[in-house]
Amino acid sequence: FTKVELTTKKIRLDWEVSTESLEDNIEGGALEDHLVRLMTNAFANDIEDLAINGDGSTGVLLSVMQGFVNKVTSGTDAHEALVTVTNDDWTPVVMQDIILAMPRKYRALKSNLKFYAGTDAFAGIVKHNGTLADAIAEAFSSVPAGTPQMRQAYLDGTAQTFGGARTTRVLGIDVQEVPYYPAGYVDLTFPQNRVWGFQRDITVNREYRPKKDTIEYTVFVRFGIQWEELDAVAYADAAVES
Repeated sequence: FTKVELTTKKIRLDWEVSTESLEDNIEGGALEDHLVRLMTNAFANDIEDLAINGDGSTGVLLSVMQGFVNKVTSGTDAHEALVTVTNDDWTPVVMQDIILAMPRKYRALKSNLKFYAGTDAFAGIVKHNGTLADAIAEAFSSVPAGTPQMRQAYLDGTAQTFGGARTTRVLGIDVQEVPYYPAGYVDLTFPQNRVWGFQRDITVNREYRPKKDTIEYTVFVRFGIQWEELDAVAYADAAVES
């Protein structure tokens, strides 16, 4: 029942479109809605990137606040598993070390825990942590055990294409792909441990500027993030350890 405090930051996205652009393009007036969708989607991606990778010091965007990963790696409350991972070889032994780094009182609630991994680390986890179907297939196949081909045809998507985030399971725990996660970083926690707070509704403000003959768009958002309990986070950072 402790209090979780959020410090929100105000972020602005603005752009403008000339009247000639709306008049001369093949989409006509529909170009305006098209641009709004593109820009707001890009803004949402930037917000996610900031919430995950913000460090309070780098560049224009990431300097706005500390993100979830930075709060874990820069403090002393989370629990680091000292592992060595090369070429994204996230084997069952490595994943078990992350679990063992978690305090026992949280491991007792193992069914509620979840791994989070970047795209490359997720691929390494899939490669080295097969399912029961893989083990049976390997036993009756001439393909050497432990090869990517035997990993349930790479999550039953033989020719993987870009799409939504993927999930798998390792040692009985779900693994969630997080494309914006840093390379070589995997953490383990409860999904509800991450707290997001939005202090204002996100709206697109539109204004015509006669002197410039342009339409200006401005989007504001005020949001903050926080861990509810950093003691309930275990992680491994291969970029540091290897």
